[in-house]
Amino acid sequence: MASELFRAFQGLPVDGFGVFDIPNREARRRAILDVVHPHLAALGEDLTVGLRRHATLALHAHLPQLNWPRGYQPFCTWLAISHLPHGYQAGAQLNVGVHRDHVAVRLGWDTRAALFGRFEFLCRFSDLGSGLVELAERRDWRFRVYAAAPWPEGSRLVHESSDGLSEAFDEVRRRGVWFELGARHEIPDALPRVTVAAFGEEVLDAFLEMLPLYERLAGTPGEDDAHGGPTTASP
Repeated sequence: MASELFRAFQGLPVDGFGVFDIPNREARRRAILDVVHPHLAALGEDLTVGLRRHATLALHAHLPQLNWPRGYQPFCTWLAISHLPHGYQAGAQLNVGVHRDHVAVRLGWDTRAALFGRFEFLCRFSDLGSGLVELAERRDWRFRVYAAAPWPEGSRLVHESSDGLSEAFDEVRRRGVWFELGARHEIPDALPRVTVAAFGEEVLDAFLEMLPLYERLAGTPGEDDAHGGPTTASP
């Protein structure tokens, strides 16, 4: 039972979302690490146990330090589950993003990642794209693209659709820095949902749905798959 797995995670902190409003950059970063990250670390511990029962790949939980690139203004934070023990932003992520105004549960990509071009190619020219659309429709999830925005906003939603995958890739080419498929829970309305242990079970259920497609994306790229350069930060 999923409920038996969630012993470390007891929900996101009810009062933790205010840390994203701290004006001083370093004070904000430190508060995010001190207040929010222990809860995300607990979630990652429980999720990796639950996912390992179904995954064919070894999975690792990652938390950012929010201090790169130099001068980066932390406006959110995240837990990323990846088969990559290091450099997880080079590929797709099973990701929980915590923002001042929402919490996202998603299969996500930094669009500047080295393998994002391979992902787009597979979606456009294989059945991977139809598989993602079918998953979105079945779970009532959305494809979203975010563009960079000045602090304090940090990122701006510029595309959202349950079936507009090609349009999402077009928007990425115009200005998108982050691509995702998943659920978005608006704060403060979703506080009762995301601040309890049961939210961990909800995330695990979503990630198990995403896992077969994620593992397909984690396969070894072919000769024509090289694309892009170094990655930066997730929203």
